[in-house]
Amino acid sequence: MPHALVTGTSTGFGLLATQRLVELGWTVTGAMRDASRAADETRWETVELDLTDQATIDATAAHIGERHGRLDALVSNAGFYFGGPWEEMTSEELRSVLEVNLVGTMALARACLPWLRAAGGVIVQVSSISGQVGEALSGAYNASKFALEGASESLAAELEPQGIRVVLVEPGPFRTTIVDRGPEVGARGSTGLYEERWREDDEWATWFRTEAEDPQIAADAIVAAATVPGAPFRIPVGIDAGQWVRDHAEGVIADVARAEEFLRAFRDG
Repeated sequence: MPHALVTGTSTGFGLLATQRLVELGWTVTGAMRDASRAADETRWETVELDLTDQATIDATAAHIGERHGRLDALVSNAGFYFGGPWEEMTSEELRSVLEVNLVGTMALARACLPWLRAAGGVIVQVSSISGQVGEALSGAYNASKFALEGASESLAAELEPQGIRVVLVEPGPFRTTIVDRGPEVGARGSTGLYEERWREDDEWATWFRTEAEDPQIAADAIVAAATVPGAPFRIPVGIDAGQWVRDHAEGVIADVARAEEFLRAFRDG
């Protein structure tokens, strides 16, 4: 019976993906920072994992090895959103996002590699469209997800010869609690320069809570990435997600053409 470690299983994508994996016959270890928040559920085990604490990362990987001896899928879903303009943000706030969404996530992948290698398993990194497209007041979150995408590209190249796959799932907006649970900059409004952006962000958060897509759609994409051999490296998911990525890619290509023209003109004086 295949086994998965899924992080961030208290709510949202992590909980839904775990439920679906169990329905498909997988055994699952669900990991969360506070195990008291675990669903009233006996179909899978729950362990405590704090991605800012290397000791709990190592303990989780050791538990997988000692109890299961292999890991068919690591689903790295845990993470949080952080909102605010760069000018009103502290370096400590930025570090807190990077520590969870990037450093801890990659540390867990590293710790689980022996068990993934034993199974010829897959690492599913739950990224975001925010790892492809930067937006105002999402800079710290963008930074964490852009970095996760680059780190995962490198990891995929390193692990392919060892038979371990890496897949990035990039959800667009879905109705989860990520906005409500994610903090804002402590100095919101301190510069007096971003009032309109903050108003737009508040309106977006209201829409996100009530009108965004059903999160089961993203959870199913995560499960597909974990269970279907040959999944593509990147899986944008959501009504407009693929188009956002295409539009951004077209903008990058256009920038390259403009840059080449700009540099030719500069060299030619």
